[in-house]
Parts: sequence; structure tokens; C-alpha cells
Amino acid sequence: MKKIILLLLSVFIYSPLTLAESLDEFSELSLDEKYEHFASLGVPRRPLTHTFKFYEKNDKIIYNKRYVSIADYSQHSKNKRWYIMDMETGLLQREYVSHGSGRNRLGFPVADIGHRGKPKRCRHSRFSRRLRLVPHRIWGMTRPGFIRVDGTYHSKKFAYGEYKKTKAPNALLLTGLERSSSDVRRNAVVIHEAWYVKDKRVKQGRSLGCPSVPQGRMPHIIDKIKGGSLFYSYVPQCM
Repeated sequence: MKKIILLLLSVFIYSPLTLAESLDEFSELSLDEKYEHFASLGVPRRPLTHTFKFYEKNDKIIYNKRYVSIADYSQHSKNKRWYIMDMETGLLQREYVSHGSGRNRLGFPVADIGHRGKPKRCRHSRFSRRLRLVPHRIWGMTRPGFIRVDGTYHSKKFAYGEYKKTKAPNALLLTGLERSSSDVRRNAVVIHEAWYVKDKRVKQGRSLGCPSVPQGRMPHIIDKIKGGSLFYSYVPQCM
């Protein structure tokens, strides 16, 4: 019994120090070593490879280098398919995130007909545009490619819970870094909470192109990735 008590005491006494040391050491690892670490935690290798290459080559336009995130839209929406990686500590945070429905003026969800849990298209047909069923060809669609997460703002439209009582920032502005994502700012594609995204393993509701998260999750996300972090919207079915 004494041995068990001593063992438990040693765990409680030394574990925090060991953890702190390991976190300090992680920040000193090479990018390749960090890649292997996050891959071992379950981040899919293909989008992770794309992300780390872009991160390394475009560091001058990435202002918040601590956090890098990937929304893997090749996965079903019932999965926590948004991976938020802490490049200083090695910690991984996963979140539920919606994709765009691509709903046109007739109400048809062109991007995800049948609500199958993942987007199948990222553009409307020329025919739909000619008939003026959509304002533009990527209306309501998930934008593939690299995006920078910039400033914050308070939106009454997306205010839930405590955000209804305060004017605290509850949404994140985005800047496209590739042609495929270049319109996100002018078309008001932002990261925000939404009632139709649940914090549980179910088929999630769909947005009009915004990467939206469950109510109550923004306080755990916004301060980490704001200020210029890299966000990769991985939609291989549209690439």
C-alpha cells in the first residue's frame, strides 16, 4: 500500500514539470518533426502535407504562426473534421465544422444534394448563373484552398448565449490566399457559431459557405486563431 501511495505522489508531483518540459521542447522541433507529431495524433497526412508546405513557403503573409488549422471536407460532417494545431506546444484541438449547401434561389442545395454529409461541388453551373438562380457561381459554396484568419468583430446575427448580452467578438474575418478562396472577404464568408451545427456526433446542418461551428465553441477558438493564422479548407472533390 505504501508503495502505491508513493507512486501516486510521484505522478502528481512530477507530471506537471515533465509536461512543461515536453511543451518547451516541442517548439524547438523541426517542421518535419512537427509534421510527424501531428500525423501521429490523427491529422490526415495529405492535407497536412499541403498545409505544412504552404506554411513554410509563405511565412511572410502568415502573421499568427502559432496556430495552423485544417478543415478536412473529405470527411463526413458527423466527424470533428476541423484540426487546430498549436505549433508551439504540439497540442491538437478538434472541432465540428459545417460546409456550404450551395443553395440556389429555388432552395436546392446544389453542393450537397441529399444532405450526404460532405460537399460534392464548389461551383454552380453556368446554366444556373444564366437563369439567375444564384448571384454568382460560388454562391453558398465552401471555398477550397488556403485562407488567412484575420480580425474579429461582433455580429448580432451570430450572437448566441453570452454573446447576446455583450458586444464581445464572436466572428472571424477571412482573407483568401489563393484564387479559389479569393472572394471570401467581399462575399462575407466568415467563421461563426450557428444553431444548425451541434457539438455532438451527428450529421451537421449546412451553411451558405461559412465554416460555422457549434454554439458555445467560439470562446475556445477565436483568441487562438485570430490575427493572421493559416486555415486550409481541404475539399479534394473540388480540386
